[in-house]
Amino acid sequence: MKTSLTLKPITLKDIDSVMTWVNDPEVVRNFQHFGKKFSRADELKFMGQLIKSKINIAFSIFRKSDGAYIGQCAVNQIAWENKIGRLALVIVRNEWNKGYAQQILPLLVKHAFAKLKLHKVWLMCYASNAKALHIYKKLGFKQEGVLRKEYLWRGQYHNMVRMAMLKEEFTRS
Repeated sequence: MKTSLTLKPITLKDIDSVMTWVNDPEVVRNFQHFGKKFSRADELKFMGQLIKSKINIAFSIFRKSDGAYIGQCAVNQIAWENKIGRLALVIVRNEWNKGYAQQILPLLVKHAFAKLKLHKVWLMCYASNAKALHIYKKLGFKQEGVLRKEYLWRGQYHNMVRMAMLKEEFTRS
């Protein structure tokens, strides 16, 4: 699939773009630790730590045609001793439902396997998110299990599906 997007390593200059989604509860609902409002100072501190991190590799996503900011993605929680990392993806709300996840994820997976030399990547998604589950399966992710009542969101526990892909299963060039 030809992509209309590009990934660039996150920089502090991306702060204004990040602030467009970081306090949007619908956008961050998949993130376990987003239970408070984040100030610009909070986010700058976090981004500074992220940029220096050796176990979290983050990117800003831009549309090639006009340079518009689309979101963030990352390979997080990298366990270098096992060569395993967790994928994360955030698309700003006004860019939802445009097929960007199907473009971004192969780029991120390719980076994880080719550049970071990981053996396996994994992700989590709500068991009720049929659209995301369909996309992940279409891209070659395999379900590893269901974590029952794993995330608390708006006073209710939700099941989460863990999916993964091994390097030898990745077929995109």
